[in-house]
Amino acid sequence: NEAETDCNDTPETVPIFSHLSRAQRLKLVADVAIGMLCEDEPLPPDTVQHNSTFRAIIQILFTALEVEVDTQDESGDVGEDLLNYDEADRSCNPRTAQEIEDLKVKNALIEHRAEKNLKKLKKGKDVGEFHVEEKETPHGLEDMLSVANQLSRIFQGGAVSKRERDSIRPLNDDEKYAFDWRILCDAALQQDTPINSTFRDAFPLCNVNFDWRCQKLNKWYMALNMLLDTKLLNYGSARDRALITGEVSYKSYADPSQLPRVKALERNINLLMKVYASSWDPKLLAIDERRIYAICSNELYGGHYHRKWIVGFH
Repeated sequence: NEAETDCNDTPETVPIFSHLSRAQRLKLVADVAIGMLCEDEPLPPDTVQHNSTFRAIIQILFTALEVEVDTQDESGDVGEDLLNYDEADRSCNPRTAQEIEDLKVKNALIEHRAEKNLKKLKKGKDVGEFHVEEKETPHGLEDMLSVANQLSRIFQGGAVSKRERDSIRPLNDDEKYAFDWRILCDAALQQDTPINSTFRDAFPLCNVNFDWRCQKLNKWYMALNMLLDTKLLNYGSARDRALITGEVSYKSYADPSQLPRVKALERNINLLMKVYASSWDPKLLAIDERRIYAICSNELYGGHYHRKWIVGFH
């Protein structure tokens, strides 16, 4: 749905997808959705734009989780026992007046450097080729400790027992709505059993130490990244991964070492848009919208111009 609207449909951390036209994003989302969800269809093409789309869908899911956690106590009749199940990631100390002032000065300097570098790029200054070294599997002690620390956050203490899950009281409609995305994500994690798991088989995600009541977004990010990214997504190369993930902001333009990536992104985006525009037919826009609806929607809902088709489809 986010690919069809102007709300949360262009995640900053996935610049290739987010800078394409709405029509092109719609087609890519339809291609990826069909390839991932329809068993009889081939997987989506292994291209930088399709991989960017899949990564963008993950980021849009994260946004949905963030909105859900931030607004859960506004959803009418939601029990305190669910809202206080654990401590949410909101423990931060407010900045002092001096820290706020220092931050303003720092951001002003970054913006000034960014504007200077942006002018140089527009004049065609050579910033060098974008190159990323292929990294081997982490093997140093520091790398191993880092991975172990991350995994301990979502596995330490063991899985939520069946007994505890079964003891959760029935939810009312407001509570089902308030936890809708987390219930769906929890169900997906529970399907990643030792038989189905492909991530070293030692870490099936059915064994995470939280369930759908969890308020800690960093746990959801980590587990869902393992499920949807580490296990499924093939970026092709370290260079493609670096192009696909990571926002482009004033900080990027202010940092000379980031300029080759910025330039490479501009070239890739312009090429993708040019190729798509040469074959784009405005009449096909509704087709891509309907392809997404046909395999992703579970509600009889749609815009006025799709009403006849939706009723016929159902």
